Amino acid sequence: MDAVDSTETTPPRGPATPPKAKAAPGPANAAAPANWAAPADSADANAPAGPVAVAASGGPAVEGALAGSADAETSGSPAVAGGPVGSASLADAVAPANPETAARPEHVDAPPIPADADAPAGTRIPAGAPALGLVTIGQAPRADLRPDAEPLLPGVRLVEHGALDADRFDGDAEAATRRLLAPEDGEAPLISRLRDGRSVLLGHGALIPRIEDAVGRAERDGAAATLLLCTGRFPAVRSRRPLLFAEPLVQQAVAATVGTDPVGIVCPHPDQAEDVSRRWAQLLPGRVQAATADPYGPAERVRDDIAAAARTLADRGSSWLVLDCIGYTEQMRAAALRAAGRPVLLARAIAVRMAAEVVAASG
Repeated sequence: MDAVDSTETTPPRGPATPPKAKAAPGPANAAAPANWAAPADSADANAPAGPVAVAASGGPAVEGALAGSADAETSGSPAVAGGPVGSASLADAVAPANPETAARPEHVDAPPIPADADAPAGTRIPAGAPALGLVTIGQAPRADLRPDAEPLLPGVRLVEHGALDADRFDGDAEAATRRLLAPEDGEAPLISRLRDGRSVLLGHGALIPRIEDAVGRAERDGAAATLLLCTGRFPAVRSRRPLLFAEPLVQQAVAATVGTDPVGIVCPHPDQAEDVSRRWAQLLPGRVQAATADPYGPAERVRDDIAAAARTLADRGSSWLVLDCIGYTEQMRAAALRAAGRPVLLARAIAVRMAAEVVAASG
């Protein structure tokens, strides 16, 4: 559940995938998976969360067939690379390169990424190393992402670009920019992070051409594959090299892990909760419910809000929790784990691990 973009219209939704037959809902207070115990608190779990934060509130259980989509980095758009996402196969997470039809979107002159986006001097990677493009729907660099992503990508050069890199969020321009990128009435919003740590609510319309431009910049910088850092749904995005969509990577990995157990989904924004619940309920046979906690809220509240959302879902019977937004960090996972005593799956970690495999496969 990343940053700012929207259009005058929302892309048409793709055909809905029939939901799988549901297993009987779990007991009111479902226990954690057998033989599972929360690990002891770690010292770094209590470190400051940096520029990110969260606001939480329990969301009611919502079940039913998927009709839309939404997540902090989520959206109400239909298909990935021309096919519906949700209960689709994991292969649908990757849009194959198509040099003949992949017209390059008009280039946007985005400001250069600040020097502090580079890895520390002791961990610099040679220029010739394989590269993974990281495209946020907000602004790059994602200083909140690198500390979690780099340990999962040894020897891989990260090429960061943002859909909103060329958009202005300062002075008199900010209000007009936010209006341009805002979701349409009734559209489940996307949410992402700006370069200065603030968040922005986005719709799909203005975002798609900006995403395509950012993907093109990543490819020109040598990315062997590119990961779209958003757990929302998008229509086909043109690319010349493999383009990975975080949502199906995360959803299929979770489905393969949890079986028929009841699952609690944490998403960033209250307006996303119902839509997120429907999307996950279409995919998972067990009971699905959602609660909200904003990973981009005030830093002093983030852990308390994440913990409250996790505890609410555990009390309502969830055996597994999913932090369903690229904005949720490993430290936030630790807070949810301590509060709920349930295993917690982290969207950013799943997506980055899968992207690392694609880069390795590309040589």
